[in-house]
Amino acid sequence: MNNEVAKALEWSEAPDWFARIPTDEYETLAGIGYTPEKIAMYYRINAKDFLWYFHLIGSPLKYHYERGQLLQQAREGVVLARAAERGDNATQAQRFDKMRASIAYKNSISKVFFEDIGV
Repeated sequence: MNNEVAKALEWSEAPDWFARIPTDEYETLAGIGYTPEKIAMYYRINAKDFLWYFHLIGSPLKYHYERGQLLQQAREGVVLARAAERGDNATQAQRFDKMRASIAYKNSISKVFFEDIGV
């Protein structure tokens, strides 16, 4: 029975509307900070339906959402790192330090609580 429940919660077949979502644009919207509900509205998809597929195990919606957030954070980090190296702007250096501290903190939390999972 548990195996059947687990299989029901895995991504197996994409809904019809999935093909209408351009991956690059979707990742950009996620990187900007839009919630999955707002993105569903943007693409004119029922929010409950979108969230159901978003939260399934192995969901490409969730993967690309998280990837979009990572890409944006990485782009900002690269810009901040270059500015900090050059010493052009003290504010940029402070923002870079703050960003690195935030990432280190999140990584520490993940290591303590999710080390076996490989998050």
